[in-house]
Amino acid sequence: MTRTNTNSEYSSTRRSSSSLSTIIPSTSNESKDVITQNELTIQKLLLELQDDLKQTKDHYNISRDAWLSIQQQITSTSPNENTNLQSSKTNLTQALTNVQNEMNIYRTALEKIAQVRQLQIEIANVSKNHNDTNRSHTTRRGLADLLSHMAYALKIWYGNEHNSSSKNNTPLPPLCGAIPAASNHVCHINDRIAGFVESDDGDENWILAEVANIHATKTKYDIVDIDAEPGKGRYYNISKRHIIPLPQWRACPLTCPQALFPPRTIVLALYPQTSCFYKGVVESTPRVGKDCYSIIFEDSSYNSGYSPEFDVPQMFVIAYKDVKK
Repeated sequence: MTRTNTNSEYSSTRRSSSSLSTIIPSTSNESKDVITQNELTIQKLLLELQDDLKQTKDHYNISRDAWLSIQQQITSTSPNENTNLQSSKTNLTQALTNVQNEMNIYRTALEKIAQVRQLQIEIANVSKNHNDTNRSHTTRRGLADLLSHMAYALKIWYGNEHNSSSKNNTPLPPLCGAIPAASNHVCHINDRIAGFVESDDGDENWILAEVANIHATKTKYDIVDIDAEPGKGRYYNISKRHIIPLPQWRACPLTCPQALFPPRTIVLALYPQTSCFYKGVVESTPRVGKDCYSIIFEDSSYNSGYSPEFDVPQMFVIAYKDVKK
Protein backbone atom coordinates (compact mmCIF):
# COMPACT_ATOMS: atom_id res chain seq x y z
CA MET A 1 0.00 0.00 0.00
CA THR A 2 1.44 3.38 -0.97
CA ARG A 3 1.14 6.14 1.58
CA THR A 4 -1.33 8.72 0.38
CA ASN A 5 -0.55 11.23 3.12
CA THR A 6 2.89 12.39 4.18
CA ASN A 7 3.36 13.37 7.80
CA SER A 8 3.09 17.09 7.04
CA GLU A 9 -0.06 16.64 4.96
CA TYR A 10 -1.53 14.28 7.49
CA SER A 11 -1.10 16.60 10.44
CA SER A 12 -3.07 19.34 8.71
CA THR A 13 -5.91 17.22 7.36
CA ARG A 14 -6.82 14.83 10.18
CA ARG A 15 -7.97 15.87 13.62
CA SER A 16 -8.62 14.19 16.95
CA SER A 17 -12.04 13.46 18.38
CA SER A 18 -13.40 12.59 21.78
CA SER A 19 -14.86 9.30 20.53
CA LEU A 20 -11.95 7.31 21.93
CA SER A 21 -12.96 7.60 25.54
CA THR A 22 -15.58 5.47 27.21
CA ILE A 23 -15.90 8.19 29.86
CA ILE A 24 -17.48 11.38 28.53
CA PRO A 25 -18.11 13.89 31.33
CA SER A 26 -20.75 16.47 30.50
CA THR A 27 -19.18 19.31 32.47
CA SER A 28 -15.79 20.56 33.48
CA ASN A 29 -16.57 19.79 37.14
CA GLU A 30 -17.39 16.18 36.31
CA SER A 31 -14.07 15.88 34.48
CA LYS A 32 -12.22 17.23 37.49
CA ASP A 33 -14.11 14.87 39.82
CA VAL A 34 -13.18 11.83 37.70
CA ILE A 35 -9.53 12.89 37.54
CA THR A 36 -9.36 13.62 41.28
CA GLN A 37 -10.99 10.31 42.21
CA ASN A 38 -8.69 8.34 39.92
CA GLU A 39 -5.61 10.11 41.27
CA LEU A 40 -6.64 9.28 44.85
CA THR A 41 -7.21 5.65 43.89
CA ILE A 42 -3.80 5.54 42.20
CA GLN A 43 -2.14 6.90 45.36
CA LYS A 44 -3.89 4.24 47.44
CA LEU A 45 -2.81 1.46 45.06
CA LEU A 46 0.79 2.69 45.02
CA LEU A 47 0.90 2.61 48.83
CA GLU A 48 -0.45 -0.95 48.75
CA LEU A 49 2.17 -1.86 46.16
CA GLN A 50 4.92 -0.73 48.52
CA ASP A 51 3.63 -3.20 51.11
CA ASP A 52 3.32 -5.91 48.45
CA LEU A 53 6.93 -5.39 47.39
CA LYS A 54 8.07 -5.81 50.99
CA GLN A 55 6.07 -9.04 51.18
CA THR A 56 7.56 -10.35 47.94
CA LYS A 57 11.04 -9.79 49.36
CA ASP A 58 10.14 -11.62 52.57
CA HIS A 59 8.61 -14.55 50.67
CA TYR A 60 11.61 -14.69 48.35
CA ASN A 61 13.99 -14.92 51.30
CA ILE A 62 11.90 -17.69 52.89
CA SER A 63 11.78 -19.64 49.60
CA ARG A 64 15.51 -19.21 49.06
CA ASP A 65 16.38 -20.41 52.58
CA ALA A 66 14.10 -23.42 52.18
CA TRP A 67 15.75 -24.49 48.93
CA LEU A 68 19.23 -24.02 50.41
CA SER A 69 18.22 -26.21 53.34
CA ILE A 70 17.04 -28.95 50.98
CA GLN A 71 20.29 -28.81 49.03
CA GLN A 72 22.27 -29.16 52.22
CA GLN A 73 20.22 -32.18 53.25
CA ILE A 74 20.79 -33.83 49.88
CA THR A 75 24.55 -33.41 50.09
CA SER A 76 24.87 -34.33 53.78
CA THR A 77 25.14 -37.89 55.09
CA SER A 78 22.85 -39.27 57.75
CA PRO A 79 23.02 -42.54 59.71
CA ASN A 80 19.27 -42.89 59.31
CA GLU A 81 18.50 -42.68 55.59
CA ASN A 82 14.73 -43.06 56.02
CA THR A 83 14.55 -40.20 58.52
CA ASN A 84 16.63 -38.00 56.24
CA LEU A 85 14.38 -38.84 53.25
CA GLN A 86 11.21 -38.03 55.17
CA SER A 87 12.66 -34.76 56.38
CA SER A 88 13.62 -33.84 52.81
CA LYS A 89 10.08 -34.56 51.59
CA THR A 90 8.60 -32.37 54.31
CA ASN A 91 11.00 -29.54 53.54
CA LEU A 92 10.31 -29.88 49.80
CA THR A 93 6.55 -29.63 50.36
CA GLN A 94 7.04 -26.53 52.49
CA ALA A 95 9.39 -25.01 49.91
CA LEU A 96 6.83 -25.49 47.13
CA THR A 97 4.19 -23.84 49.33
CA ASN A 98 6.53 -20.91 49.92
CA VAL A 99 7.12 -20.51 46.18
CA GLN A 100 3.36 -20.59 45.52
CA ASN A 101 2.82 -17.89 48.15
CA GLU A 102 5.53 -15.80 46.51
CA MET A 103 3.86 -16.20 43.10
CA ASN A 104 0.48 -15.18 44.55
CA ILE A 105 1.97 -11.96 45.90
CA TYR A 106 3.49 -11.21 42.49
CA ARG A 107 0.10 -11.79 40.83
CA THR A 108 -1.57 -9.44 43.30
CA ALA A 109 1.04 -6.77 42.61
CA LEU A 110 0.67 -7.17 38.83
CA GLU A 111 -3.11 -6.78 39.09
CA LYS A 112 -2.66 -3.53 41.01
CA ILE A 113 -0.18 -2.28 38.43
CA ALA A 114 -2.76 -3.06 35.72
CA GLN A 115 -5.36 -1.08 37.70
CA VAL A 116 -3.01 1.89 37.95
CA ARG A 117 -2.40 1.80 34.21
CA GLN A 118 -6.14 1.68 33.48
CA LEU A 119 -6.80 4.62 35.79
CA GLN A 120 -4.04 6.57 34.04
CA ILE A 121 -5.57 5.99 30.62
CA GLU A 122 -8.98 7.08 31.95
CA ILE A 123 -7.39 10.30 33.23
CA ALA A 124 -5.79 10.86 29.83
CA ASN A 125 -9.11 10.21 28.06
CA VAL A 126 -11.05 12.58 30.32
CA SER A 127 -8.39 15.29 29.96
CA LYS A 128 -8.48 14.90 26.18
CA ASN A 129 -12.29 15.15 26.09
CA HIS A 130 -12.19 18.31 28.20
CA ASN A 131 -9.56 19.86 25.97
CA ASP A 132 -11.47 18.95 22.80
CA THR A 133 -14.52 20.88 24.00
CA ASN A 134 -12.42 24.00 24.47
CA ARG A 135 -10.48 24.08 21.19
CA SER A 136 -11.01 23.16 17.57
CA HIS A 137 -8.60 20.26 17.48
CA THR A 138 -6.01 18.30 19.38
CA THR A 139 -2.39 18.47 18.29
CA ARG A 140 -0.55 15.57 16.71
CA ARG A 141 1.49 15.36 19.89
CA GLY A 142 -1.66 15.19 22.00
CA LEU A 143 -3.04 12.30 19.99
CA ALA A 144 0.32 10.51 20.02
CA ASP A 145 0.50 10.84 23.81
CA LEU A 146 -2.99 9.40 24.20
CA LEU A 147 -2.21 6.43 21.94
CA SER A 148 0.96 5.86 23.92
CA HIS A 149 -1.11 5.75 27.11
CA MET A 150 -3.46 3.22 25.49
CA ALA A 151 -0.56 0.95 24.56
CA TYR A 152 0.99 1.33 28.02
CA ALA A 153 -2.27 0.42 29.75
CA LEU A 154 -2.67 -2.82 27.79
CA LYS A 155 -2.23 -5.79 30.13
CA ILE A 156 0.67 -8.19 29.70
CA TRP A 157 -0.02 -11.91 29.25
CA TYR A 158 2.64 -13.89 31.08
CA GLY A 159 1.16 -17.31 30.45
CA ASN A 160 -0.90 -19.70 32.53
CA GLU A 161 0.95 -19.63 35.83
CA HIS A 162 -1.32 -22.32 37.24
CA ASN A 163 -0.09 -24.76 34.59
CA SER A 164 3.23 -26.41 35.37
CA SER A 165 3.80 -27.36 31.74
CA SER A 166 6.51 -25.75 29.64
CA LYS A 167 5.94 -22.36 28.05
CA ASN A 168 5.49 -23.94 24.63
CA ASN A 169 2.45 -25.84 25.93
CA THR A 170 0.90 -22.85 27.68
CA PRO A 171 -2.41 -21.99 26.02
CA LEU A 172 -2.52 -18.53 24.50
CA PRO A 173 -5.83 -16.65 24.23
CA PRO A 174 -6.99 -15.03 20.99
CA LEU A 175 -5.87 -11.40 20.61
CA CYS A 176 -2.79 -11.96 22.73
CA GLY A 177 0.02 -10.24 20.84
CA ALA A 178 0.15 -11.70 17.33
CA ILE A 179 -2.52 -14.35 18.04
CA PRO A 180 -5.51 -13.45 15.81
CA ALA A 181 -9.13 -13.30 16.89
CA ALA A 182 -11.15 -16.51 16.82
CA SER A 183 -13.08 -17.14 13.59
CA ASN A 184 -16.38 -16.58 15.41
CA HIS A 185 -15.17 -13.47 17.22
CA VAL A 186 -17.72 -10.69 17.61
CA CYS A 187 -16.51 -7.24 18.60
CA HIS A 188 -18.03 -5.34 21.50
CA ILE A 189 -19.06 -1.70 21.63
CA ASN A 190 -16.01 0.51 22.35
CA ASP A 191 -13.55 -2.15 21.17
CA ARG A 192 -10.57 -0.61 19.39
CA ILE A 193 -10.05 -1.95 15.90
CA ALA A 194 -8.37 -1.30 12.59
CA GLY A 195 -11.03 -0.55 9.99
CA PHE A 196 -10.58 -0.41 6.20
CA VAL A 197 -12.49 2.63 4.97
CA GLU A 198 -12.72 4.98 2.01
CA SER A 199 -12.42 8.69 2.73
CA ASP A 200 -14.32 11.48 1.01
CA ASP A 201 -11.46 12.02 -1.44
CA GLY A 202 -11.45 8.35 -2.46
CA ASP A 203 -8.37 7.24 -0.50
CA GLU A 204 -8.62 3.83 1.16
CA ASN A 205 -6.82 3.29 4.44
CA TRP A 206 -6.76 1.13 7.53
CA ILE A 207 -7.67 3.58 10.32
CA LEU A 208 -7.66 3.31 14.09
CA ALA A 209 -11.30 3.32 15.14
CA GLU A 210 -13.75 2.30 17.82
CA VAL A 211 -16.82 0.09 17.47
CA ALA A 212 -19.92 2.23 17.93
CA ASN A 213 -22.68 -0.19 16.93
CA ILE A 214 -23.08 -3.86 15.99
CA HIS A 215 -25.78 -4.79 13.49
CA ALA A 216 -28.19 -7.61 14.33
CA THR A 217 -26.57 -9.93 11.78
CA LYS A 218 -23.18 -9.36 13.49
CA THR A 219 -21.60 -9.11 10.05
CA LYS A 220 -21.81 -5.31 9.86
CA TYR A 221 -20.39 -2.70 12.20
CA ASP A 222 -20.67 1.04 12.65
CA ILE A 223 -17.26 2.38 13.61
CA VAL A 224 -16.08 5.84 14.57
CA ASP A 225 -12.76 7.27 13.48
CA ILE A 226 -10.86 8.32 16.59
CA ASP A 227 -9.20 11.09 14.61
CA ALA A 228 -12.32 12.87 13.39
CA GLU A 229 -13.23 16.45 14.19
CA PRO A 230 -14.25 17.05 17.83
CA GLY A 231 -17.95 16.51 18.37
CA LYS A 232 -18.38 15.28 14.79
CA GLY A 233 -17.24 11.70 15.17
CA ARG A 234 -16.82 10.35 11.64
CA TYR A 235 -18.85 7.14 11.34
CA TYR A 236 -18.42 4.36 8.79
CA ASN A 237 -20.62 1.37 8.15
CA ILE A 238 -18.36 -1.52 7.15
CA SER A 239 -18.48 -5.29 6.91
CA LYS A 240 -16.81 -7.65 9.35
CA ARG A 241 -14.14 -8.58 6.79
CA HIS A 242 -12.97 -4.96 6.80
CA ILE A 243 -12.28 -5.02 10.55
CA ILE A 244 -9.23 -6.32 12.43
CA PRO A 245 -9.58 -6.36 16.24
CA LEU A 246 -6.54 -4.99 18.05
CA PRO A 247 -4.66 -7.10 20.63
CA GLN A 248 -6.22 -7.19 24.08
CA TRP A 249 -3.00 -8.31 25.77
CA ARG A 250 0.66 -7.67 25.22
CA ALA A 251 2.56 -10.95 25.00
CA CYS A 252 5.48 -11.28 27.40
CA PRO A 253 8.52 -12.05 25.18
CA LEU A 254 10.19 -14.07 27.97
CA THR A 255 7.30 -16.48 28.56
CA CYS A 256 5.24 -16.28 25.35
CA PRO A 257 7.66 -15.64 22.47
CA GLN A 258 5.41 -17.67 20.17
CA ALA A 259 2.81 -14.88 20.47
CA LEU A 260 5.05 -12.34 18.74
CA PHE A 261 5.49 -11.67 15.02
CA PRO A 262 8.94 -12.98 13.99
CA PRO A 263 11.44 -10.67 12.25
CA ARG A 264 10.82 -10.16 8.52
CA THR A 265 7.06 -10.69 8.94
CA ILE A 266 4.86 -8.39 6.83
CA VAL A 267 2.39 -6.63 9.10
CA LEU A 268 0.04 -3.68 9.37
CA ALA A 269 1.30 -1.17 11.93
CA LEU A 270 0.31 2.27 13.13
CA TYR A 271 2.54 4.84 11.46
CA PRO A 272 4.01 7.25 14.06
CA GLN A 273 2.17 10.54 14.59
CA THR A 274 -0.85 9.26 12.62
CA SER A 275 -3.91 7.12 13.26
CA CYS A 276 -3.53 4.98 10.13
CA PHE A 277 -2.13 1.47 9.76
CA TYR A 278 0.28 0.87 6.89
CA LYS A 279 2.13 -2.08 5.46
CA GLY A 280 5.49 -2.70 7.09
CA VAL A 281 8.09 -5.30 7.94
CA VAL A 282 9.13 -6.40 11.44
CA GLU A 283 12.79 -5.55 11.85
CA SER A 284 13.09 -6.68 15.48
CA THR A 285 10.74 -7.93 18.20
CA PRO A 286 10.23 -6.83 21.83
CA ARG A 287 12.69 -8.30 24.32
CA VAL A 288 10.64 -7.54 27.46
CA GLY A 289 6.98 -6.73 27.97
CA LYS A 290 7.33 -2.94 27.79
CA ASP A 291 9.34 -2.99 24.54
CA CYS A 292 7.98 -2.11 21.09
CA TYR A 293 8.42 -3.73 17.71
CA SER A 294 10.88 -2.10 15.37
CA ILE A 295 9.02 -1.63 12.06
CA ILE A 296 10.17 -0.52 8.60
CA PHE A 297 7.27 0.88 6.54
CA GLU A 298 6.70 0.99 2.82
CA ASP A 299 6.89 4.73 2.23
CA SER A 300 7.24 6.38 -1.16
CA SER A 301 8.27 9.68 0.44
CA TYR A 302 11.73 8.15 1.01
CA ASN A 303 14.12 7.59 -1.90
CA SER A 304 14.55 3.94 -0.97
CA GLY A 305 10.79 3.36 -0.87
CA TYR A 306 11.09 2.40 2.79
CA SER A 307 11.06 4.40 6.00
CA PRO A 308 13.73 4.19 8.70
CA GLU A 309 12.95 1.95 11.66
CA PHE A 310 10.13 3.12 13.93
CA ASP A 311 9.10 1.79 17.33
CA VAL A 312 5.48 0.63 17.36
CA PRO A 313 3.78 -0.83 20.49
CA GLN A 314 2.36 -4.36 20.36
CA MET A 315 -1.18 -3.00 20.55
CA PHE A 316 -0.78 -1.37 17.15
CA VAL A 317 0.90 -4.18 15.20
CA ILE A 318 -1.48 -6.65 13.52
CA ALA A 319 -1.39 -9.30 10.83
CA TYR A 320 -1.27 -7.93 7.28
CA LYS A 321 -4.53 -8.24 5.36
CA ASP A 322 -5.11 -7.28 1.73
CA VAL A 323 -8.86 -6.76 1.44
CA LYS A 324 -8.60 -5.86 -2.26
CA LYS A 325 -7.81 -9.44 -3.26
